[in-house]
Amino acid sequence: MNISKLKAQLKAIAYQFNGPIWFSPDEQYHIRKSVFNHGINNTPLAIIEVGCEEDIRLAIHFANAHNLPISVKGGGHSNSGSSVVNDGIVLDMSAFKSIALAEDRQSVRLGAGVRNMELDAYTTQYGLAVPLGTCPDVGVIGATLGGGIGFLSRKFGLTCDSLINVTMIDAQGIKQTIDKFSEPALFWALSGGGGCQFGVITEITLQLYPVPSTVIGGFIEWPLSEASKVLKHYSDEVLSNTRDYFVYAYISRTAKGQEKVSIMAFSTASKSDCEVFFKRISQWGLGPKMDVSEKSYLEMQSNTYQSELCVYWRNGFVSQDLSAQFIDEVISCYINSPDDYCGIMFDPLGGAIQDRASQDSAFVHRKSSFICSVTGISGGTKIDPIIERWVDDSHTTLSAFYNDQAYQNYEFLGPDELKRYFGKNTSKLLTLKKRYDPQCRFYGSLSRHILKTEM
Repeated sequence: MNISKLKAQLKAIAYQFNGPIWFSPDEQYHIRKSVFNHGINNTPLAIIEVGCEEDIRLAIHFANAHNLPISVKGGGHSNSGSSVVNDGIVLDMSAFKSIALAEDRQSVRLGAGVRNMELDAYTTQYGLAVPLGTCPDVGVIGATLGGGIGFLSRKFGLTCDSLINVTMIDAQGIKQTIDKFSEPALFWALSGGGGCQFGVITEITLQLYPVPSTVIGGFIEWPLSEASKVLKHYSDEVLSNTRDYFVYAYISRTAKGQEKVSIMAFSTASKSDCEVFFKRISQWGLGPKMDVSEKSYLEMQSNTYQSELCVYWRNGFVSQDLSAQFIDEVISCYINSPDDYCGIMFDPLGGAIQDRASQDSAFVHRKSSFICSVTGISGGTKIDPIIERWVDDSHTTLSAFYNDQAYQNYEFLGPDELKRYFGKNTSKLLTLKKRYDPQCRFYGSLSRHILKTEM
């Protein structure tokens, strides 16, 4: 690949684009290739700041003519940087900020640049919400395509379960509107298949659900000595399948000797029911510290995540309860953590997530109970090797309790990533990829697998 020649050819047609095109060493190139995980430093051929749909078509035609991969960047939260492809074209969709409420207030249509905090701020004005994740800066469309788990998921399902239709520009530059009636197979793949792997998504429509004007939620924490009891109660709570409550659990510390087990809980139940619920949680262990209050749903969603750090993240699904042996291993792994930013976290599934069968969408993990994530974080532009080793070692130890699957939105590049992300849905997804994107123009886990096996 002659990078200099390709740059010259793209610069020669730059006047045809509505939005600017950035190349190295432009300052905007380096700003826009940056992603949430600062350990990623991919180098695309060019970044096109898309101004309209015609820019997307022009980019696709150029990529087709020169056999270049395309990646689509919304929020830039892919753990492994899949939104910024090496030696290819990145479509920066940040200008696509449209949000429109349907007349019947049953759904909302949004553009590819909209992030969780922006959609939440818009919909909560009307007492409505989509089940989104808790990181405000994540792109809504990217999260939706891979599943999407958040506070409302046990009550209303995954974000992708709210998907009504998708506007997509395909590998030939043709605009399509996709729903379960017009293109049922492709709609199935877009509901959990991960990333913009079949085309460039410009807009989606999502179903809305009512949320009360205020909810109750916050944090409860105990010293690590209480972790065995707390995590066992936590496991029982999640498996009870109550739908008004959503409870994360995690082990962390702010300094050596200050290790703790914490619960972040959320409820849409009545105040009286919440009082009973949170009192019961506080009795899971001795010496709890509580910061639980009544607040708006938007406030509950507005968590702060420290940025500009390197992240190294491994995860797996647990099918059943958190056994005593597994909990002991989790605590043992964490005790060996080398840094204050390391942590082990549990996402709960269950409730409405399990109302659909595993084959009803590309999201195959319906019957799992938990996601267990081991996370290492460090400053600079490269993860500390000691932290990386701790994450890998802990993941290896805890994998004995996993069901051999991993969450596609917590992406990690590995030799068997497709099997872990999609399980028995893998072959169908690969068939659809070859049908709708036969040249693997759009970068992602499916393209990586196909190109690797065909080399």
